[in-house]
Amino acid sequence: MYVIDRAAAAREIARVLKPGGRLVAAVWAGPDRADIVRLQQMAGGFAPKPPIDGVGPGAMADPSSFLAQLAEAGVDARVDSEITEFAFDDFASAWTVLAGVTAARIEPERLEPAKAAVRAEMWPEGDGPRRFRNETQFIIGMRVP
Repeated sequence: MYVIDRAAAAREIARVLKPGGRLVAAVWAGPDRADIVRLQQMAGGFAPKPPIDGVGPGAMADPSSFLAQLAEAGVDARVDSEITEFAFDDFASAWTVLAGVTAARIEPERLEPAKAAVRAEMWPEGDGPRRFRNETQFIIGMRVP
């Protein structure tokens, strides 16, 4: 999800894997299935636009085009998904852990509005403990012999 040129990445993965070699990569689902992505994308809405579209949390919510690129490069791959959960004691601890990179790009005068928007959307009952439910997609592949 952080790779800029996925076709080149697929070719390089195929190049470095020996025939029968295996690949496992993990990417998050989209914001509707991954609370981490939801928080980061909401906070990111208050930051300057990223320099490159289609890169970052949730960018591979639908990994089908990358699977096709892997297949074209000689790697037979599929996606398996698993739900994981993370618990945070309160909004501040979740923000610190999850919004670090995104929040670093937010202008100081927009930081509090960003926090308020995320808090209102994701902590509608008020501050306190919250479980984050996330779908992680595992791209599992093998270099075609």
